[in-house]
Amino acid sequence: MSSHVLNRSHLLLSRSRSTVAAAAATASRHSAWQGTQAVPADPILGLVAAFKADAAPRKVNLAQGAFRTDEGLPLVLPSVVEAERRVSSALASGAIDKEYLPIEGDATFRTLSAKLIFGDESAALAEGRCATLQTLSGTGAVSVAAAALCRMAGARTIHVPDPSWGNHGHIFRSAGLEVQNYAYLDHRTGTTLDFDGMRAALSGLPRGSVVLLHACAHNPTGIDPSGEQWQELAALFAGRGLVALFDSAYQGYASGDLDADAASVRAFEAAGVLPVACQSYAKSLGLYGERIGAVNFVCASREEAEAVLSTVKQTIVRPAYSSPPLHGARLAAEALAPSTASVSAPAGGSTPLSPRRQVLGDAALFAQWRGELRGMANRVHRMRVLLADALRAEGAPSPDGGDWGHVVDQIGMFAYTGLSASHVDSLRERRHVYLTRDGRMSMAAMKPADIEYVARAVRSVLAE
Repeated sequence: MSSHVLNRSHLLLSRSRSTVAAAAATASRHSAWQGTQAVPADPILGLVAAFKADAAPRKVNLAQGAFRTDEGLPLVLPSVVEAERRVSSALASGAIDKEYLPIEGDATFRTLSAKLIFGDESAALAEGRCATLQTLSGTGAVSVAAAALCRMAGARTIHVPDPSWGNHGHIFRSAGLEVQNYAYLDHRTGTTLDFDGMRAALSGLPRGSVVLLHACAHNPTGIDPSGEQWQELAALFAGRGLVALFDSAYQGYASGDLDADAASVRAFEAAGVLPVACQSYAKSLGLYGERIGAVNFVCASREEAEAVLSTVKQTIVRPAYSSPPLHGARLAAEALAPSTASVSAPAGGSTPLSPRRQVLGDAALFAQWRGELRGMANRVHRMRVLLADALRAEGAPSPDGGDWGHVVDQIGMFAYTGLSASHVDSLRERRHVYLTRDGRMSMAAMKPADIEYVARAVRSVLAE
């Protein structure tokens, strides 16, 4: 037999053995995920990906809630840059290290965060009745709160405004809570608050019902109750024994005033309600990627607060992620402290501002941050005014029959335009302007250079 024939026989045999081995390996390989079906992309993050893939020479991304400069660039606040410098200097000198934080987080950050939302006059803080934990931004805060309400308080249902942030439902269902909606947006206009419907719905809830409230700058509508309406709601919650879960993602960023944006939470505490308040510093400090937030449980006594803190730590946080992020908490604590004189330890925590943390808590940096917050809020409001003026100049009919005044009157980073899902689809497909399908437009991402283009695009789809 020739060498050519032998070589060919060996090659065929080798291939046959490889095929058999591969088939055997495939047959014996069992995947635990073989029944898993792909799910649709996140409605907001999916739009961001679609925008990036869009090859159109002119396109505008108004879908994602992230602040941009007038030039459309991400902003790192100067106060945060200074905080980074201080933390880096302290690290280089050996004054601080990179060890784990406690399960509940950085004591200084927790104390300052609770004080920021409840204020100097808070009885709960003065009496040590608030259990505060550092969390993985606002999403983590709401997740921890939901788990605690379900496992520790026995909640089975949570009542959420219609509409609400898209991720709220996912968070609550993952925690084991049934989600029910209560009236919020007046669907007759699509741009105003249905306060009568909201009050009627909440008045009919059983005692002990858990209700989600947006502390300020309601997402997605940008429509908040008035100060008087918040006072009325606080009295309603106190009288009916309802549990208030506040999501505060925009304190200081909504109106430019830290105290005004926390007035709802403070009104509830003053009325005798024991709220749960969730905080995020993604927007107000621009710490999107640092994942810094807090959850605050106001309790009936110091002993109860300490029990809540220890239980949340050991049964919810420890099994989930053990310890929150260190670096972002240091940055936030730099900016959050107006002074160090009146800061007291949180419930169950060690005394803050130890010698290793004297770098934290600077009045000048806090004042600088407050000024930057006002600047961001003012820029967003300016974009609202410019857009409304441009829409009027284009002759675009407002979906609510008005003159686009609702775009100016709303608060926070989003404008709830009143555009339908079909209008939004047409904007994206024909004009390459990206909004979420409920008509929510990110005014924080709007550039002055895009105002006229967006207004013209809106007019064109409304005329179709």
